[in-house]
Amino acid sequence: MTDDGEGLVTLATFARAPEAGMVCELLSNSGIPCVLQGANYGALEPLPLIGGFSEIRLLVQRQDYQRAKDAYEAFFAGDAPQMDEGDPR
Repeated sequence: MTDDGEGLVTLATFARAPEAGMVCELLSNSGIPCVLQGANYGALEPLPLIGGFSEIRLLVQRQDYQRAKDAYEAFFAGDAPQMDEGDPR
């Protein structure tokens, strides 16, 4: 967990904006505000830099960190609720 000095902490880092956007949307839909830092590079995806690619950071408020981490881990661990084939949701 890295603090940016303004109460925001890094939850995760990504190399691609679509993946970062998906997780940020998941958190936002769960009522957890988040911000992506480093995601606006236009058509350059990912942006090649000396020594590697650009890093996109997903930031959340310090007080939301544990709840965001739990949601993130549950989603990527496959613990997210699954819809049945006939479920109209």
